[in-house]
Amino acid sequence: MAVTEKIDARERLVDEYFRLIDGLRTGVEGSVERLVEMWHPDGTFEFAGAPPVTGTYQGRNAIHVLYKNRFHSSGMPVALSGAGSVGRETREAALGVVRTDVQRTRRVGNKVVAGWTTVIGTTDERGFAVTGSHTFTFERDKIRSLKVVVTPKPKPTRTLTMEELTVDDIGRLALAAWPVV
Repeated sequence: MAVTEKIDARERLVDEYFRLIDGLRTGVEGSVERLVEMWHPDGTFEFAGAPPVTGTYQGRNAIHVLYKNRFHSSGMPVALSGAGSVGRETREAALGVVRTDVQRTRRVGNKVVAGWTTVIGTTDERGFAVTGSHTFTFERDKIRSLKVVVTPKPKPTRTLTMEELTVDDIGRLALAAWPVV
């Protein structure tokens, strides 16, 4: 019974994690600090997606910087070239929506795996969706490691248009959504 309670507690931690990530993306004060408190001091955060969304952060200080950078990227300007704009100047856009909807979580030993879809868009309604997963490993009641895998293939959404986005534009928006550099 204690094992089941511990697993349920871990799933609650994962739910809280995604709730705080939503707050981080929407500018809720204190979300960075509360996220960092969830981590083991020697935790490892890894983005294992396709370039440009790759990177590894070791320890609470590095993870704190990652979250702080993401907190400040909401509404950041992004230079987009747009389809058919070879030789033309880039157009400025601003990062608007970044919303993750978790479709499923499952427990695998000491891990909780969450599969999700994230919508990334500009304030002028250009954007796309990507799928991926978070694999959380725990030590006691703290996140010991987190591996984030983001698929490299964007998908259209009902409310955003991809028509004017180039491959480079999609990469720039992905970097703004997950600032890993």
